Amino acid sequence: MSDVKLMELAEAPGENQCKRIELVHPLTDFVYPLAVYFLDGRYFVITDTCKECHGSLARGKRVGLFAFCSKEDHPWNVKTGLLKYDRTRSMPVYRVHVRDDGIYIEI
Repeated sequence: MSDVKLMELAEAPGENQCKRIELVHPLTDFVYPLAVYFLDGRYFVITDTCKECHGSLARGKRVGLFAFCSKEDHPWNVKTGLLKYDRTRSMPVYRVHVRDDGIYIEI
């Protein structure tokens, strides 16, 4: 695992907000579409592309810890990555580290 910088603190979403970013891994050049949430004083990062319909979580609505995709309203838990109605389905979530120079995730 390695820590990869997502963004500067000034670019981070505010409380109860979300920001969509496309992170290019510095070693592999792999593009990660991510949704970054700031909820109850904590950052959560989940893959932005819904595994069920390929909609965007960041562009959909959110209720509590559940982000609903923009196409078919599939509810994904931003903390655990689990689909609300089928816990056998999951999406990648990333451990977040907040530092003085920005927000990082473990990849």
